[in-house]
This record gives sequence, structure tokens and C-alpha cells, in this order.
Amino acid sequence: MDSYSIIAKFSYPGVFVLLILGGLGIPLFPEDLVLIACGVLISVGIIKPVPTVIVAYTGLVISDSMLYWIGRKFGRRVVTNPRFFKIISPSKFLLLEKSFKKHSTLIMLLARLLVGFRAQAFILAGITKVSWIKFIIIDSLASAVVLAVMMTAGYMGGKFLENVKKGIVYMEYVVGFLIIVAVILLTIYFSYRYLKKMSSQ
Repeated sequence: MDSYSIIAKFSYPGVFVLLILGGLGIPLFPEDLVLIACGVLISVGIIKPVPTVIVAYTGLVISDSMLYWIGRKFGRRVVTNPRFFKIISPSKFLLLEKSFKKHSTLIMLLARLLVGFRAQAFILAGITKVSWIKFIIIDSLASAVVLAVMMTAGYMGGKFLENVKKGIVYMEYVVGFLIIVAVILLTIYFSYRYLKKMSSQ
């Protein structure tokens, strides 16, 4: 069962659980796809926008906070634990630690945009004992941006498909959807290049 089907069946609890699982690194339910699915389901009236935004935003912040506290509580033991090797291996930790101490704010902001890098960055924030207040402020802002962009993309995509089914294609939906996709891809690309450059220094 995919994210779309789970949300359609279990509604808001389904959104929350999927985002927690995705945030903790379960590959079957990436957070971005869950948010896009939410946007599509809002566009067709299966779920309502306000409760969906509240539940999704809460799920994002809680899942990120869980990763932070894992790093904070267990410290460097996380890096040497085989269970976490897929998230952050010793070699990745050594590569990122130096850059993270210098640019923790920027890295945490950009990490929200990069699939596969979020968990590493948030665990690293806990290990390096970034202030909890600083972490939650940065994560809250970044999560709001990601949620808005992904849900809007899903909403516009859902409206576009709905109009195609009706035989009515509105050019503004096509253009708007393509612009959002292009912005997401460009942001991810340049963020990845920047983080890769910092990690290699």
C-alpha cells in the first residue's frame, strides 16, 4: 500500500504516522512524497487543508526532534552502532563533523531540502550538542517552507490531473506546476553542490 492509499484510508492519523516513519528513515515512505500525496488528496476533497497542514507540520517537527534527541542522548555511540550505519556511518560522520561545527545553521536549513541528508544532519546536531532552542527554531522554519512547497506541488498536480480527466486543460496549472517542480529541483541541486563542497574542505 502506497502513501496515497494509506492517507486516503486512514486520513490524518495516516499522515502523521507516515511522516514519523519517513522522518526516521523508512525508505517506503519518503516525507516529500507523503506531503505531495497530501496536496493531491486536498485537491480532490478527500482531506481538508487546515487539519492536514497542522498534522503534517507537527509530524515533520516531531520526527526531526526524535533524530536530534537520538544524537543528543547517545552521542558518538550512534556512529559506531551498526543499526545507524545506513543513516550516518563513521566515515560520513568524520567528513561532516568539521563543516557542521562551522556552518550548523546553514546545514540544518539546507538539510530539510535534501532527501537522505536530513537524518544525518539532525542526528549530527544532537551529537555536536547544538542548542535545542536553536535547532527547533531552524527546523520549524525549514519544515514550514518544505511543507508549503510540496503540498502546493501536489495540490496543483492533483488539480491538473482532475481537469485532464474532465477534458479541460488549464495552461496556468501546467505552467505553475512546472515552475514549482523546477524550483524544487534547482534548490536541491544547488544545495547538494554546496554541502558537497563544504564537506570536501
